Amino acid sequence: MARKNKKREAGSGSITKRKDGRWQGQYVSGYDPETGKPRRHTIYGKTQKEVAEKLRAATSSIDNGTFQEPRKITVAEYAAEYMTTHVATLTDSTQRSYEKNLRLHILPALGTRRLTDLTHREVQRFASSLGAGGKGLAPKTVHTIFGTLHALLTAAQRDEILQRNVADFCSLPRVTQTRAKAITSAELNQFLDLIRKDEFYYLFFLDIFSGMRQSEILGLRWADIDWNRNSLVVRKQLQQKCKKGDYSYTLIDPKENKQRRIILAETAMLTLQKQRTKQQRQRLAAGPLWNNPFDLVFTNEFGRALNHQTVYKHLKRLLRSCGMGDYTFHSLRHSFATISLENGDDIKTVQTNLGHSTASFTLKTYAHVSDQMQRSSAARIEELISSLGAVN
Repeated sequence: MARKNKKREAGSGSITKRKDGRWQGQYVSGYDPETGKPRRHTIYGKTQKEVAEKLRAATSSIDNGTFQEPRKITVAEYAAEYMTTHVATLTDSTQRSYEKNLRLHILPALGTRRLTDLTHREVQRFASSLGAGGKGLAPKTVHTIFGTLHALLTAAQRDEILQRNVADFCSLPRVTQTRAKAITSAELNQFLDLIRKDEFYYLFFLDIFSGMRQSEILGLRWADIDWNRNSLVVRKQLQQKCKKGDYSYTLIDPKENKQRRIILAETAMLTLQKQRTKQQRQRLAAGPLWNNPFDLVFTNEFGRALNHQTVYKHLKRLLRSCGMGDYTFHSLRHSFATISLENGDDIKTVQTNLGHSTASFTLKTYAHVSDQMQRSSAARIEELISSLGAVN
């Protein structure tokens, strides 16, 4: 018995179902004047109805004279346009990351391909080539590179060059949660002795007892200190431009544009007072060479902003000198969180101090500390039970 064809949507034209479950429709927009061959175009969609609607819109635009031929633009050509339009509004560090991902990975593999010809399988092969079976990049790095490509294709969708984002639903390597490395309570005295006579002592001390990100503490201004309330407000972070000869510094909003107040311990406030006295002496010594336009708390001897890498490498050298080389500047932030939790602070308070978007993220990051707190709680319950003589 002959199989009946499924009834098509009215006005659907040439519509077929693909093996991958999607629907596609084809239409002719005209004929090439040189070859006489028809200019065929293909439209894709998740349902037959969706393709029919797109097909009707396309054929209608041909009839009323508003149809525009799909742009024959390559990935590399669109990437150049994308960087000067869409990415130009992002932070300098994000722009550098996108430029690097495009230059080193995406364009060498896909740059010559016409944007509208890219397929899901092709993009999946590219993603797979970055990981263990290809370049051997870490899963987190693969996600970062692929994120740049996905953002570029999303922009092409918004610009109505692509009908869909072929990077959707690609399989990426799993990123495993690594345990945050924090200076333990037992190592804390050793660390404080190590930095006590260092030129950045006040900076390191304040960071390990406030939990600020490196860019936040380097962007801390005297106007952000509330001497009456023993607190500081994280309003800005320091960023270096590093753009074609422009290596100047600027202050940008903190991560996720969220300001936050951190209540400091008395000793941390005293450290800030000592830093202010130190900076006043440096200003007198520098004379007319003093230049601190942002009124930063931590500067060099001439008032200029501290370079992130200079401070980072300086701390690493100190840590390696005493066998603590596994730690980094970010470990100071983790140390603050760990110390806070171990000394009874609740997750919500730690989340607020660190500036995390959610308490669940804080809990996930410091789950190992929660385990220790639970064991300590169980030990206290055991002491209570023993004191009551409740065991037969």
